[in-house]
Amino acid sequence: MSHLKTDWLCVATEGDTVDGRIIERQWIIDMGETYDYNHYVALIWPEHQKGGGNFGEVLEATWRDGDDGLARLYVSLCPNMRLIYANEEDQLLFFSIEPEEDWRGTGRTYLKGLAVTDTPASIGTTRLRFSRQRKLSEQGYYRYVISRDGKIKQEGKMKNWQNLFGIKPKFEDETPPDNTAQGDDKLQALANAVNELEGRVAKIENQLNDVQGDVDTIAEVVDTEEFAAIRDNAKDIVKRFNDLGNKSVCTPGRKISEKAGKFNFL
Repeated sequence: MSHLKTDWLCVATEGDTVDGRIIERQWIIDMGETYDYNHYVALIWPEHQKGGGNFGEVLEATWRDGDDGLARLYVSLCPNMRLIYANEEDQLLFFSIEPEEDWRGTGRTYLKGLAVTDTPASIGTTRLRFSRQRKLSEQGYYRYVISRDGKIKQEGKMKNWQNLFGIKPKFEDETPPDNTAQGDDKLQALANAVNELEGRVAKIENQLNDVQGDVDTIAEVVDTEEFAAIRDNAKDIVKRFNDLGNKSVCTPGRKISEKAGKFNFL
Protein backbone atom coordinates (compact mmCIF):
# COMPACT_ATOMS: atom_id res chain seq x y z
CA MET A 1 0.00 0.00 0.00
CA SER A 2 1.32 3.41 -0.97
CA HIS A 3 1.60 6.36 1.37
CA LEU A 4 -0.44 8.72 -0.80
CA LYS A 5 -3.87 10.09 -0.03
CA THR A 6 -5.90 12.36 -2.28
CA ASP A 7 -8.29 15.11 -1.36
CA TRP A 8 -12.01 14.61 -2.06
CA LEU A 9 -12.61 13.91 -5.75
CA CYS A 10 -15.96 13.86 -7.52
CA VAL A 11 -16.47 10.53 -9.29
CA ALA A 12 -20.17 10.60 -10.20
CA THR A 13 -23.15 12.96 -10.56
CA GLU A 14 -26.79 11.92 -10.47
CA GLY A 15 -28.84 12.05 -13.63
CA ASP A 16 -28.35 11.25 -17.28
CA THR A 17 -24.94 10.04 -18.44
CA VAL A 18 -23.35 10.94 -21.77
CA ASP A 19 -24.08 7.46 -23.15
CA GLY A 20 -27.80 7.50 -22.34
CA ARG A 21 -27.87 5.72 -18.99
CA ILE A 22 -29.07 7.13 -15.65
CA ILE A 23 -27.26 7.38 -12.32
CA GLU A 24 -29.94 7.28 -9.65
CA ARG A 25 -29.85 9.86 -6.87
CA GLN A 26 -30.38 7.14 -4.27
CA TRP A 27 -27.33 5.30 -5.58
CA ILE A 28 -25.20 8.35 -4.85
CA ILE A 29 -26.65 8.71 -1.35
CA ASP A 30 -26.28 5.01 -0.57
CA MET A 31 -22.68 4.76 -1.79
CA GLY A 32 -21.68 7.89 0.14
CA GLU A 33 -23.28 6.67 3.35
CA THR A 34 -22.52 2.94 3.30
CA TYR A 35 -18.95 2.79 2.03
CA ASP A 36 -16.63 1.39 4.69
CA TYR A 37 -12.98 0.61 3.97
CA ASN A 38 -12.90 -1.97 6.77
CA HIS A 39 -16.04 -3.67 5.44
CA TYR A 40 -15.14 -4.02 1.76
CA VAL A 41 -12.43 -2.13 -0.13
CA ALA A 42 -13.27 -0.80 -3.57
CA LEU A 43 -10.21 -1.11 -5.80
CA ILE A 44 -9.31 1.18 -8.69
CA TRP A 45 -9.21 -0.51 -12.10
CA PRO A 46 -7.92 0.78 -15.45
CA GLU A 47 -10.90 1.04 -17.83
CA HIS A 48 -12.77 -1.54 -15.66
CA GLN A 49 -10.23 -4.20 -16.69
CA LYS A 50 -9.31 -6.47 -13.76
CA GLY A 51 -6.81 -8.80 -15.40
CA GLY A 52 -3.67 -6.65 -15.12
CA GLY A 53 -3.70 -5.56 -11.50
CA ASN A 54 -5.32 -2.67 -9.65
CA PHE A 55 -4.27 0.99 -9.60
CA GLY A 56 -5.05 1.74 -5.94
CA GLU A 57 -7.80 1.78 -3.31
CA VAL A 58 -10.79 3.88 -2.32
CA LEU A 59 -10.24 5.04 1.27
CA GLU A 60 -13.42 7.01 1.98
CA ALA A 61 -16.65 8.08 0.30
CA THR A 62 -19.24 10.77 0.95
CA TRP A 63 -21.93 12.65 -0.96
CA ARG A 64 -23.39 16.13 -1.12
CA ASP A 65 -25.59 18.23 -3.35
CA GLY A 66 -24.02 20.71 -5.72
CA ASP A 67 -25.18 24.25 -6.43
CA ASP A 68 -27.35 22.83 -9.21
CA GLY A 69 -29.16 20.54 -6.73
CA LEU A 70 -27.66 17.35 -8.16
CA ALA A 71 -26.17 14.79 -5.76
CA ARG A 72 -22.50 14.07 -6.27
CA LEU A 73 -20.36 11.20 -4.97
CA TYR A 74 -16.92 12.14 -3.63
CA VAL A 75 -14.11 9.74 -2.73
CA SER A 76 -10.62 9.91 -1.25
CA LEU A 77 -8.14 7.62 -2.95
CA CYS A 78 -4.89 5.85 -2.19
CA PRO A 79 -3.33 5.55 -5.68
CA ASN A 80 -0.38 3.30 -6.37
CA MET A 81 2.56 4.03 -8.65
CA ARG A 82 0.82 2.55 -11.70
CA LEU A 83 -1.86 5.21 -11.55
CA ILE A 84 0.67 7.96 -10.88
CA TYR A 85 2.80 6.93 -13.86
CA ALA A 86 -0.25 6.75 -16.13
CA ASN A 87 -1.38 10.17 -14.97
CA GLU A 88 2.06 11.61 -15.73
CA GLU A 89 1.46 10.56 -19.33
CA ASP A 90 -2.00 12.23 -19.26
CA GLN A 91 -3.75 8.87 -19.39
CA LEU A 92 -6.74 7.61 -17.33
CA LEU A 93 -7.70 11.10 -16.17
CA PHE A 94 -11.34 10.63 -15.07
CA PHE A 95 -13.55 8.20 -13.14
CA SER A 96 -16.30 5.66 -13.66
CA ILE A 97 -18.14 4.08 -10.72
CA GLU A 98 -18.99 0.38 -10.26
CA PRO A 99 -22.16 0.43 -8.11
CA GLU A 100 -23.56 -2.80 -6.68
CA GLU A 101 -27.32 -2.62 -6.08
CA ASP A 102 -28.93 -4.47 -3.16
CA TRP A 103 -25.54 -5.04 -1.54
CA ARG A 104 -25.66 -8.33 0.38
CA GLY A 105 -29.44 -8.14 0.55
CA THR A 106 -29.50 -4.78 2.36
CA GLY A 107 -31.53 -3.03 -0.31
CA ARG A 108 -28.88 -0.31 -0.61
CA THR A 109 -26.24 0.36 -3.26
CA TYR A 110 -22.57 -0.09 -2.38
CA LEU A 111 -19.48 1.23 -4.18
CA LYS A 112 -17.92 -2.09 -5.14
CA GLY A 113 -15.23 -0.69 -7.44
CA LEU A 114 -13.98 2.38 -9.26
CA ALA A 115 -12.39 2.72 -12.67
CA VAL A 116 -10.06 5.35 -14.10
CA THR A 117 -10.84 6.14 -17.71
CA ASP A 118 -10.43 8.67 -20.48
CA THR A 119 -14.12 8.35 -21.45
CA PRO A 120 -16.26 8.95 -18.33
CA ALA A 121 -19.99 8.37 -18.61
CA SER A 122 -20.92 10.71 -15.76
CA ILE A 123 -20.70 14.47 -15.97
CA GLY A 124 -18.86 16.62 -13.43
CA THR A 125 -16.12 14.14 -12.49
CA THR A 126 -12.86 15.60 -11.21
CA ARG A 127 -9.92 15.58 -13.58
CA LEU A 128 -7.25 13.56 -11.77
CA ARG A 129 -3.99 15.49 -11.58
CA PHE A 130 -0.90 14.54 -9.58
CA SER A 131 1.70 17.22 -9.00
CA ARG A 132 5.06 16.68 -7.30
CA GLN A 133 8.01 18.92 -6.57
CA ARG A 134 10.47 16.04 -6.48
CA LYS A 135 10.68 12.52 -7.84
CA LEU A 136 9.40 9.70 -5.66
CA SER A 137 11.42 6.50 -5.35
CA GLU A 138 10.02 2.99 -5.23
CA GLN A 139 11.57 2.44 -1.81
CA GLY A 140 9.80 5.19 0.12
CA TYR A 141 8.49 8.70 0.06
CA TYR A 142 6.56 11.33 2.00
CA ARG A 143 2.83 11.11 2.36
CA TYR A 144 1.06 14.04 0.83
CA VAL A 145 -2.45 15.22 0.03
CA ILE A 146 -3.33 15.96 -3.57
CA SER A 147 -5.88 18.76 -3.60
CA ARG A 148 -8.31 19.46 -6.41
CA ASP A 149 -6.23 22.39 -7.63
CA GLY A 150 -3.18 20.14 -7.97
CA LYS A 151 -1.27 21.52 -4.97
CA ILE A 152 0.47 19.20 -2.56
CA LYS A 153 0.31 19.45 1.20
CA GLN A 154 2.72 17.31 3.16
CA GLU A 155 1.43 15.11 5.94
CA GLY A 156 3.42 14.62 9.11
CA LYS A 157 4.46 10.98 8.95
CA MET A 158 7.19 9.66 6.68
CA LYS A 159 8.83 6.30 6.26
CA ASN A 160 11.27 5.17 8.95
CA TRP A 161 14.33 4.90 6.71
CA GLN A 162 13.89 8.52 5.55
CA ASN A 163 13.68 9.64 9.14
CA LEU A 164 16.95 7.87 9.94
CA PHE A 165 18.80 9.49 7.06
CA GLY A 166 17.27 12.91 7.60
CA ILE A 167 15.72 13.24 4.13
CA LYS A 168 13.45 16.27 4.27
CA PRO A 169 11.94 17.33 0.92
CA LYS A 170 10.47 20.82 0.91
CA PHE A 171 6.78 20.98 -0.04
CA GLU A 172 4.23 23.78 0.03
CA ASP A 173 2.74 24.64 3.40
CA GLU A 174 5.35 22.56 5.22
CA THR A 175 5.77 23.62 8.83
CA PRO A 176 9.37 23.39 10.08
CA PRO A 177 9.64 20.77 12.83
CA ASP A 178 10.43 21.85 16.36
CA ASN A 179 13.83 20.40 17.15
CA THR A 180 14.33 22.31 20.42
CA ALA A 181 13.93 19.30 22.68
CA GLN A 182 16.16 17.15 20.52
CA GLY A 183 18.80 19.90 20.43
CA ASP A 184 18.72 20.24 24.23
CA ASP A 185 19.25 16.49 24.60
CA LYS A 186 22.27 16.61 22.30
CA LEU A 187 23.77 19.57 24.18
CA GLN A 188 23.29 17.78 27.51
CA ALA A 189 24.95 14.65 26.15
CA LEU A 190 27.86 16.75 24.87
CA ALA A 191 28.22 18.49 28.25
CA ASN A 192 28.27 15.14 30.05
CA ALA A 193 30.97 13.85 27.69
CA VAL A 194 33.10 16.98 28.25
CA ASN A 195 32.77 16.66 32.03
CA GLU A 196 33.84 13.02 31.90
CA LEU A 197 36.82 13.93 29.71
CA GLU A 198 37.86 16.69 32.12
CA GLY A 199 37.78 14.19 35.00
CA ARG A 200 40.03 11.80 33.11
CA VAL A 201 42.50 14.57 32.23
CA ALA A 202 42.65 15.71 35.87
CA LYS A 203 43.39 12.13 36.99
CA ILE A 204 46.21 11.84 34.46
CA GLU A 205 47.66 15.17 35.62
CA ASN A 206 47.71 13.94 39.23
CA GLN A 207 49.51 10.76 38.20
CA LEU A 208 52.08 12.78 36.26
CA ASN A 209 52.66 15.02 39.27
CA ASP A 210 53.33 11.97 41.47
CA VAL A 211 55.82 10.59 38.96
CA GLN A 212 57.55 13.95 38.71
CA GLY A 213 57.92 14.04 42.51
CA ASP A 214 59.60 10.64 42.52
CA VAL A 215 61.96 11.74 39.76
CA ASP A 216 62.91 14.87 41.67
CA THR A 217 63.64 12.82 44.82
CA ILE A 218 65.91 10.45 42.91
CA ALA A 219 67.70 13.38 41.32
CA GLU A 220 68.38 14.93 44.75
CA VAL A 221 69.90 11.67 46.05
CA VAL A 222 72.10 11.24 42.99
CA ASP A 223 73.46 14.77 43.33
CA THR A 224 74.68 14.33 46.99
CA GLU A 225 78.44 14.06 47.82
CA GLU A 226 77.86 10.80 49.69
CA PHE A 227 76.38 9.16 46.62
CA ALA A 228 79.23 10.51 44.50
CA ALA A 229 81.83 8.98 46.87
CA ILE A 230 80.09 5.59 46.77
CA ARG A 231 79.94 5.76 43.00
CA ASP A 232 83.66 6.61 42.68
CA ASN A 233 84.77 3.81 45.09
CA ALA A 234 82.50 1.15 43.61
CA LYS A 235 85.12 -0.20 41.19
CA ASP A 236 87.78 -0.56 43.93
CA ILE A 237 85.33 -2.33 46.24
CA VAL A 238 84.36 -4.80 43.53
CA LYS A 239 88.06 -5.52 42.75
CA ARG A 240 88.88 -6.26 46.41
CA PHE A 241 85.88 -8.55 46.71
CA ASN A 242 87.01 -10.54 43.67
CA ASP A 243 90.57 -10.86 45.03
CA LEU A 244 89.20 -12.16 48.32
CA GLY A 245 87.28 -14.90 46.53
CA ASN A 246 90.43 -16.17 44.79
CA LYS A 247 92.34 -16.91 48.07
CA SER A 248 92.19 -20.49 49.60
CA VAL A 249 91.83 -21.07 53.37
CA CYS A 250 93.46 -24.14 55.02
CA THR A 251 91.99 -25.70 58.18
CA PRO A 252 93.69 -28.26 60.55
CA GLY A 253 93.07 -31.93 59.64
CA ARG A 254 91.22 -34.40 61.85
CA LYS A 255 90.92 -38.24 61.68
CA ILE A 256 87.56 -39.80 62.21
CA SER A 257 87.59 -42.95 64.39
CA GLU A 258 86.88 -46.16 62.57
CA LYS A 259 84.87 -47.36 65.56
CA ALA A 260 82.16 -44.81 65.26
CA GLY A 261 79.02 -45.72 67.16
CA LYS A 262 75.97 -46.91 65.31
CA PHE A 263 72.89 -44.74 65.23
CA ASN A 264 69.94 -46.29 67.07
CA PHE A 265 66.37 -45.51 66.23
CA LEU A 266 64.27 -44.79 69.25
